[in-house]
Amino acid sequence: MMISIPRASVLAAACAVTLAACGTSPGGDASPAPAASVDVGKASAVTPVDAATLARAKKQGSVLLYTSADEQQMRPVIEAFEAKYPELDLRVLSMDDKQTFQRYATETATGVRTADVVMPVDAVGMLNFVDKGNVVDYTDPNVKNLPSYARLAPGVVAMSEDPIIAVYNSALIPEDKQPKDVTSLAELSDSLKGKVATTHIGNPISFGAVAGYLGKHGEAGWKNIERLGPNSGVESGNGNLMQKLAQGQYQAAYFVSGTVRALITGDAAKILDYAYLTDGTPLLPRAVAVTRKATSPDAAKVFVNFMLSVEGQEAACKGGFTPYRDGVTCAYGVPAIKQAVGAGNLIIGGYPEGIVEGKPAIEARWKKAYGR
Repeated sequence: MMISIPRASVLAAACAVTLAACGTSPGGDASPAPAASVDVGKASAVTPVDAATLARAKKQGSVLLYTSADEQQMRPVIEAFEAKYPELDLRVLSMDDKQTFQRYATETATGVRTADVVMPVDAVGMLNFVDKGNVVDYTDPNVKNLPSYARLAPGVVAMSEDPIIAVYNSALIPEDKQPKDVTSLAELSDSLKGKVATTHIGNPISFGAVAGYLGKHGEAGWKNIERLGPNSGVESGNGNLMQKLAQGQYQAAYFVSGTVRALITGDAAKILDYAYLTDGTPLLPRAVAVTRKATSPDAAKVFVNFMLSVEGQEAACKGGFTPYRDGVTCAYGVPAIKQAVGAGNLIIGGYPEGIVEGKPAIEARWKKAYGR
């Protein structure tokens, strides 16, 4: 069962774009995607939770998850999890990350049931959440099968590593004219003033993208961002960004969540193209963690174990998330992105050291560049 709080999410808005702009529902061949022949490595042995934990989980009977992922993203995960564990009901509340942290604080203070698991993308918010003692320092059996960058903080691990991409209206900028790096896009923006766009730095995805890009390029990266700033429209979220892009109000969008890739299909792919940024594609981890005040702590551990398994990561792929562990077949996985841009152009930052302390300065300089 799923409970969903309606909101303007990336994927829901992208679907609306597909219907409104193309007159059909998503389907058919995808927009240019990584080669399906990429080597995804060999899957490790299955590492489930222990029998006692699973038995207690079944008695608890449900998992309550708070996440900024929307209903369409989560549906394949819910269906796969409940098929594997029919005794467990996965209930999802979809809200932005700030609401997740605020709601958890309010509910724990008043003694009502709160999230058993949180799954945010906001690195700074999650680190603050951990510092307040809200996360169980749980090490799942699957962690030993994951790359070191997947371990974000005590009890916190990445369930996906979603890329930051550029998206173009191909009717306005043909594929052979579409910039494939931020430097070229910044140059093009001088002639497309007001026709390129991004999301506000207050959006965790935008902040993560900017921080990751600057972590690789430093002042040279700031030069590009400060060139883009005066030429760019700014939207509050990726939903509005994608909708206006498909309608032709914008010709190019940058620092967009890669979760939209799975929806640029069929007739939508005749209008929209996406591109990985070859001067640096940031990968933003979506964290997963068991909460300190979980009502169903063992069922929560079973869910985390599932999300970090090959089976769970393949289900996540169907929702547009980006799996990263070996042995996961997914056209949008990290191995495919690496093949597309080269290992040296992947920015896998995890939770960078100093990101909490450095956030105010990055936000202030970005706002100055964008006139905010």
